[in-house]
Amino acid sequence: MRMTLFRQLVQERHWNTVQTFSTHFARAGRELAKTSGKRHLADVTVARRTYDRWMAGDLKLLPQNDTRLILEHLFEKPVVLLFSAPAPSEDVAGNAPAAPSPREQQSASFPASGSEADEGGILSPDPLLSQEGADVDRRKFLMTGGAATLPYLPGGPGQRAHLVPRFGTMTHGQTDTVLTHLREMWHMLVRSDNLLGPRHALHGVQQQLTVLQELLGCTRLPLRDDVLRLAARYAESAAWLHEDCAEDPEGTAHAAYWTHQAMEWALEAGDDAMTAWTLFRRAQQATAAGNAAQSISLSRAAQRYDQDLTPQMRAAALQQEAHGYALSGEETACHRLIDEALRFAAQPESSGDGRSGHGDFTTPAYLEGQRAHCWLLLNRPDKAAPVLAAALDNLPEVYRRDSGLLHARLATAHARTGDIDQAVDQAHRALVVARSAGSTRTLHETITATEVMRPAGTPEVAELVDAVAAGI
Repeated sequence: MRMTLFRQLVQERHWNTVQTFSTHFARAGRELAKTSGKRHLADVTVARRTYDRWMAGDLKLLPQNDTRLILEHLFEKPVVLLFSAPAPSEDVAGNAPAAPSPREQQSASFPASGSEADEGGILSPDPLLSQEGADVDRRKFLMTGGAATLPYLPGGPGQRAHLVPRFGTMTHGQTDTVLTHLREMWHMLVRSDNLLGPRHALHGVQQQLTVLQELLGCTRLPLRDDVLRLAARYAESAAWLHEDCAEDPEGTAHAAYWTHQAMEWALEAGDDAMTAWTLFRRAQQATAAGNAAQSISLSRAAQRYDQDLTPQMRAAALQQEAHGYALSGEETACHRLIDEALRFAAQPESSGDGRSGHGDFTTPAYLEGQRAHCWLLLNRPDKAAPVLAAALDNLPEVYRRDSGLLHARLATAHARTGDIDQAVDQAHRALVVARSAGSTRTLHETITATEVMRPAGTPEVAELVDAVAAGI
């Protein structure tokens, strides 16, 4: 058992059983649903095992999404504080101590080398700060990973308690440096997603979102707009990653939640480019749900931000609109839009880290792969197969996860045209990528292909069926 502020507050309020706690949690959810307009919050519950982990302080990740919102409403404290050690000077009523002096603030945020907090693995700030309150050199900050400037976050079970995070004590320059670091981290996480798949990147994105949400709680204008823009970027990435590794409706719901959160932050910041991008992402989700009309409508809504769209963003929105027409069986309109999207295609690049902006993945190879997917939606696998093969040949190597999806769709195309040997080969290739990258989307596409070829009943198909079943 590790004492946390959550456990202390629960014990003080005599909510020591899961039944009692759940009653108060549910009431908070209903209140928040009424005040926020998010009606689904009234239905959020806490499992006994989750409550037991919270009381024990046995958390690998902080609560997220709806649960986080309700906990913060219930206790009127950020989640990151609830699951850290209680502040030593906090009284039983939860009152905050008197405001520290500037010197105390500095020592709290930046402990001296050799202190207990320094033993926790955070670098000493001495090489970076020449005087109290000085801005951190950005280049040195990035070289050291930024640890010296970030306030302390809660440690894991069994670790020495860290100091309570105090983002509000940072200067304008220090906050700006943190944002620079988080922007660099985002590019690394995008590259990790492309190379290794969503599960490798999702944990990092969630960690940085926790930091950004805390910064939003204490950062004022004009720097707040910068925090909002970056938070929207991370939220959109969280949506994509949840979508790619969703194993059940809860994962899909998380993707929808983070898409809406990204849009909300983008609107607050006046970031029209990100607002347009979240509309495109919602169009993708509508396509996945088979909603043709909404897919077309949302894609067109994104295109109305004409002055804010880069060519590659326009290409992404056009091909997504094409998918809506494919779902409707309108072949001519579909392929006219794909042809138009190719006029705005992004240049192939090898970094795969999103530095070229939203939609930098919309290369000619990507768009042709999407054309092939439209052929499959239009029930023309004979047209899809050669287009998919060509797209795979031209796809940059860094987009490894995308190659797995194309292999799975090519397996489906071959299976539907009766070329079972080729279908089996492509399905095995897709399965390797799906498992190594943790892409549930690719796994589901591979299962679809396997089901199409199952009636063939060959030994090779039987072996593939066993291989797929072994990993489910």
